[in-house]
Amino acid sequence: MIRKSFAVVLTLVFLSGCWDYKDLDRLSIVTGMAFDRGEGGTVNVTLQVTDNSVSDENAAIGTRTLTASGKTVEFAVREAKKQLEHEIYYGNMVIAVFGRSFPVEEAVTWLKGVRGIRETLYLAVSEEAVFLDEGFAAFRMRDILDASETVKPVELYRFKDRLPLFRMAEDNLPKLTGNVPVYGS
Repeated sequence: MIRKSFAVVLTLVFLSGCWDYKDLDRLSIVTGMAFDRGEGGTVNVTLQVTDNSVSDENAAIGTRTLTASGKTVEFAVREAKKQLEHEIYYGNMVIAVFGRSFPVEEAVTWLKGVRGIRETLYLAVSEEAVFLDEGFAAFRMRDILDASETVKPVELYRFKDRLPLFRMAEDNLPKLTGNVPVYGS
């Protein structure tokens, strides 16, 4: 009886712990995403991921930008994943930017199903086709939006029908130009 009890306790000790632990060096951490319509109705997705090998004076951390296309958001993201050697982690994503002609409901529905994504993040519409690029980090954009008292992060499960509209200014920084109605969701 004592042996069986000892075996059970020993088994429980070895089964506990961090079973889903992922080393940061083995993750591609997404900081922001951009969605837009491509030629022939395809979906263009831009992912901005952290990259320790890149030094960026505009951000505290280096970033790398990946762009891919597909028939749907899911297929476009799958194509972007092929450019990475590590698993994608969405827990630190702070913003999703949509092109003016992109159906926001499609991307928001996909985002709601992503494992590990934040419940609140900034959603915005941009006049430019691809808003996130090598020279502009998503965290920097978040800081600009945090400083604005009129724009707040959106809870994905309470997504409404209006998003802030941005335009790139001469200094390559986003400028809030108003709100744009989004139908659906």
